[in-house]
Amino acid sequence: MEDGYEARKRNTSAFTFLAWSSFALALLGMFIGIINLDQLLSVKGYYAVTALFLTMSSFVLQKTVRDNNDDDVLYPVQHMQSSSNLTDSKIEDL
Repeated sequence: MEDGYEARKRNTSAFTFLAWSSFALALLGMFIGIINLDQLLSVKGYYAVTALFLTMSSFVLQKTVRDNNDDDVLYPVQHMQSSSNLTDSKIEDL
């Protein structure tokens, strides 16, 4: 890109380490809590599966939000044109 967008590094290695280590510690702490829970195995399994689903969906959500935000920044003209085309077609339908 002309503005050097691809050459820029968004996060330092220390911040990346902090993010991954805090994620791993939180996940580990959650599963230690589930294992030590005084409930039936089916209840523990339910909590473990929903915790994994929540973790996976958090990754997907943050990626989607980031990609949409990057698209709005990198391709603002296309986004505006498609929005105006939708508006024009809705007005014509009326």
